[in-house]
Amino acid sequence: MSSSHTLLTLFALAAAANAQSAKSLFDGKSLNGWEVHGAPSWQVENHALVCTGAAPSWIGTTDTYSNYTLTLEFRGAERVNSGVFLRSQKEGQPHITGYELQIWDYQPAGYNTGSLVGSLKASPVKIKANQWNRYEVTARGDHFTVILNGRNILDASDAKHSSGVIGFQCQKDNRIEFRNIKLRPR
Repeated sequence: MSSSHTLLTLFALAAAANAQSAKSLFDGKSLNGWEVHGAPSWQVENHALVCTGAAPSWIGTTDTYSNYTLTLEFRGAERVNSGVFLRSQKEGQPHITGYELQIWDYQPAGYNTGSLVGSLKASPVKIKANQWNRYEVTARGDHFTVILNGRNILDASDAKHSSGVIGFQCQKDNRIEFRNIKLRPR
């Protein structure tokens, strides 16, 4: 066997093992594995987890996580105001008991899309309105990287929160959809 063939085989095996270690957090059919906090503004439509915008609330995983790479897709209008909660607690306000990864290009204090609100500001970026956007977030210890649509927009450290649920924010009159939610432990 040639060395180039051996390398290709090793890369293929590593890629397969990496893909197998990712856990789907949403089955595309039900809210199994998720808990709604606040108004019942969450439902499943066309294999997506949807905030209808009927009332403010949030939804979080039943399990807690510490170090991981989270990938997901989201879709909302140009001025949508939402967020992804990282390492938040089930009780209390999730943007205070953990991190809020912003999905809002117009946050008054400058914690726009890709920022960890109140902690770390991302490079300026805009979401693709009414199209699927892709986040890839790595949380390892106090180090965070955030990639939006293939662009690295945050690479920084903050040690306030070490473990908690993953969740999504629902603001009144702000419909947003999430799908392909996968987590790979680190």
